Amino acid sequence: MKDKPAQGPRGLDKDAIVAAALALLEDVGEAAFSVRKLAQSVGCDPMSVLYHFKSKDGLSRAIANALSRSLVPVDDAQPWRERLRDLARQYRALALRHPAAFALLQRHMSTGPADLAHIEAVHRALVDAGIPRAALPSVCVGWYASVIGLAAAEAGGLTRPANDVELEEMNALSDTEHPLVRSAAPLYAQLDPEIVHDTMLDVLLDGIAKRAHAT
Repeated sequence: MKDKPAQGPRGLDKDAIVAAALALLEDVGEAAFSVRKLAQSVGCDPMSVLYHFKSKDGLSRAIANALSRSLVPVDDAQPWRERLRDLARQYRALALRHPAAFALLQRHMSTGPADLAHIEAVHRALVDAGIPRAALPSVCVGWYASVIGLAAAEAGGLTRPANDVELEEMNALSDTEHPLVRSAAPLYAQLDPEIVHDTMLDVLLDGIAKRAHAT
């Protein structure tokens, strides 16, 4: 029998509040987001929201865990590299769908039960790669920092093609002092975010394999 969603004052559904918070965060951005605005959007007072989450940080963690819950578990039958690649690409897609909320994933080592299930899968992949158990936390956190940071950078616009202003600055550089950057300007103009992501993911996975073989 399926558990009923947790309810508090006035029958508020915790999952419904999280869904409303996610929508509001994407609509107004983090700077303008507040518990008061969230309470207004669901028709209650701020204290009713805090009844479920205790604090704004608790609400932040719940929103981040909702994002983690939307990820599809990786297939353990696949090679370790493909498992990590699959999960990394899912994080990229998640960042592009929810750029404002995605930033919350950078603030919590774990966001809750849904996140811990994916962390377990990353641990299994790293063990299969040959990473020693004592090094698992460092490599796991480093993998997440790299993957989430790369996805967040794309969502924020860092890995897009260089714009006219940036290209003008590159082309104005001295051939003597900055020859490599100046000559690469046409390549920056054609930068493809997906290629950036996949290239750096290969670099990361190759690094994990090298680390495993060195132990």
